[in-house]
Amino acid sequence: MIKEIFSFDLYEKFIEDVSASAAFADPHFEFDHRNLFDSLKKANRKAYVVTEGEKVSGLFVWLILPVEKYVEMLIGLSREESSIREMLAHMEDECRGYQLDFVINPQHDVFCSLLKGKKARFEEEQQWMAWEKEMDADNQYQNEIMLLPREYEAQYIARHHQDTYWIAEKVMEAKERFRVFVAIHEEKVVGYLDVTYCYERNEPYDLWVDNAFHGKGYEQALLQAAINMNKPGKMMVLVDVSHNDEIEMYKSIGFVPAPGTNSVYATYKT
Repeated sequence: MIKEIFSFDLYEKFIEDVSASAAFADPHFEFDHRNLFDSLKKANRKAYVVTEGEKVSGLFVWLILPVEKYVEMLIGLSREESSIREMLAHMEDECRGYQLDFVINPQHDVFCSLLKGKKARFEEEQQWMAWEKEMDADNQYQNEIMLLPREYEAQYIARHHQDTYWIAEKVMEAKERFRVFVAIHEEKVVGYLDVTYCYERNEPYDLWVDNAFHGKGYEQALLQAAINMNKPGKMMVLVDVSHNDEIEMYKSIGFVPAPGTNSVYATYKT
């Protein structure tokens, strides 16, 4: 049985028990427990428990955006296939025609198997890296980096990735959430970085540099500008575990891997 809940007070033991297992832990919860405990303070969030008799078998938190027909599972805690299957069926029934997005533990074989059975599209396994190391002044990158000026907005929009929810126009509208840095060469945008700035731990969300300028320090210069403006706040970034060159690039600017935070993104439409 599925029941909507409005507090997590009665379920802390269940949350603790499931999270204690590396095979069932939720990466969003492991990254920051407030992703669960503060979730119901925010708009468009719903939380549910699944029970079998008197026993709690699952706890889930969802972001639901009816206008965009978009649903994201923010937290998914369960060991039981039947619990996850029942929760997915409920969301499919309540949100017909929506896109459902998941960020799950790649070791959670039950969850991964159920999503594969629904023909979900999976991306590569990812890990978090945390910025910890200040660079020496002599190693600072000096490329021309600036916050997005109005005269470069059209170029930024034209170069922005389109295969993402946060396209350029949405990023520009979300001024309370994102900063946009651009790299300029001979009055042309040759790179950009969309980065959050309103959280305790901020995230470089989308980093792009023109192929002709790879290896010239533009990626590091964009990140350095964001880190400097974000201080004294913390910064973390999500990277594909197989992208060794990207991982080394982040290490070069002071990021280090955060253990226990690996995740995989999956999505399907109802």
